[in-house]
Amino acid sequence: MSERERPVRLVAEREIREATRATAFRVTLIISAVALAAIIVLANLGGRGSETQDVVVAGPGAASRVRGIEQLGAAAGLEMRVSTVPDDATARAAVDDEQADVAVSADGTELTTRQPVDLEGDSRLATLLNVLRPSLALDNGLRAAGLTPDQAATVRDTSPPEVTSVRPADEDEIDSSKIATAAITNILLFLMLQTYGQWVLQGVTREKASRVVEVLLAMITPRQLLVGKIAGIGIVALFHAAVLIVVALVTSRVMGVDLTSGVSPGDLVVAAVWFVLGYSLYCSAYAAAGSLVSRVEDGQSVAFPIMLPLLFAYLASFSAAAGASTLLWVLAFLPPTAVVAMPTLYAIGAAEPWMVVVSMALTVGAIVVVAIVASKVYERSVLHSGRRMSWKDALRGRSEIDPGPRRAVAAD
Repeated sequence: MSERERPVRLVAEREIREATRATAFRVTLIISAVALAAIIVLANLGGRGSETQDVVVAGPGAASRVRGIEQLGAAAGLEMRVSTVPDDATARAAVDDEQADVAVSADGTELTTRQPVDLEGDSRLATLLNVLRPSLALDNGLRAAGLTPDQAATVRDTSPPEVTSVRPADEDEIDSSKIATAAITNILLFLMLQTYGQWVLQGVTREKASRVVEVLLAMITPRQLLVGKIAGIGIVALFHAAVLIVVALVTSRVMGVDLTSGVSPGDLVVAAVWFVLGYSLYCSAYAAAGSLVSRVEDGQSVAFPIMLPLLFAYLASFSAAAGASTLLWVLAFLPPTAVVAMPTLYAIGAAEPWMVVVSMALTVGAIVVVAIVASKVYERSVLHSGRRMSWKDALRGRSEIDPGPRRAVAAD
């Protein structure tokens, strides 16, 4: 590691230590993890107790009917456990003792449940009954027609007709899983960028207000301090995101939910890259904004214009549920808004990979420009005290601070 890189690493390590030791970080981490786990649990708790339906089939020939009933349940998307008993009385007793949800009589003419069921309802039990009734009616009809069991089996095993359409699939129709993926990506990107952008802003402002920055700049350059601070807090942000992902996966596994359905590894990689790009773009600007003020209380006012493009893209991206609009396409290629708009378009399947690459390239170019401007603003204003310095004054020329004292301290 070169002598120029070593101060950056030291500053980054300092930021990581201070952030992870801070009570605010621990509280935020715990609250966000608990809230995410609670959302997953509550979203899947309602129907958890009735996911699996127990069906008992009565009669000497019950075993030959089990496979057909299981296939019906699988086709309808129902989870079932099918067992057999010797007679109708035992089957009815199993239902009465809550060992089974439905009993199928030996002759296939009766289905028994514990309580009356609204067959027009949307419960799992109603769906199961509506699936079993026509199947049993078909079996009874085949027997009444005089078909042997083998002939009846041949009829039942006949492949169903294929379903085709005269028109191609509607390209504007978006799968619900893609909409959910886009919404989750949108929310997480916005929250993480906002949260840790504010951390950078407040960190810069606190160091300036407490005059700690004067001690630090006696040893390193403003640019090294700026890069180290952004890198250190960025690593903490990635750790926070990793914790949330692990909590989500563990909670979903406990609840028996597959959160990864509809989410490909490519979606995760694209979202991660966009987070790094968005963090680099916005946190450089937030750091520069924090250096313009001398009090933490004034930080929000100077940072508000920076937040507006991100907020606008965040709100506009929810319109993706209705399809990719012209507004979203425009925002997807403007670097300040692309960090939210393009991941949304990619998640719903509207953006091709080459479009994502072009948008990323434009964003990288903007990051370079913003980083150069931010470093100049930071260097010229971080030692400025008193009234708030404007962006115009910071960009126009050197600050009023004489760099001599810093060199003198460094020389000592």
